[in-house]
Amino acid sequence: MFGEAAEKRALEAERVAKLAQRHGLSPAAGHNRPEYLEALRRARNYANTEKGGWIFGPDPRAADHVATEEAVAPTDSLVLLATDGFLALSSDYRRYDSETLIEAAADIGLAKLGAELREIEGTDLKGTRYPRFKTSDDATALLLRVA
Repeated sequence: MFGEAAEKRALEAERVAKLAQRHGLSPAAGHNRPEYLEALRRARNYANTEKGGWIFGPDPRAADHVATEEAVAPTDSLVLLATDGFLALSSDYRRYDSETLIEAAADIGLAKLGAELREIEGTDLKGTRYPRFKTSDDATALLLRVA
């Protein structure tokens, strides 16, 4: 797994759990709640700054902070490209590790994994078991085989 998605998701879960406890709310009470908005705005104001770190987005300054990594992918290797919302199956919900997530994608398919993801979120609508700001996140994935 490349990138910092898992670490960032863990920090976000910790942050929302603390905010929810402070305000007596369920974590997934809604990211547009006034109790959360100030903290979310403050965090967003630090995005794409030296203090807040750099994220992929339309800010042209972020291009100067792109990181690359390389991996050897022999013929027939499987590659899973996924958003952090899809990777929540591994990072947040701990249903899979990175290897078993790719295996499951190949065995049962991305659609079934997406349904599993939404089922997990649907059984924790308030975010008490898995703290998060919103009930669900974009969950896009693409499974590729190296030819």
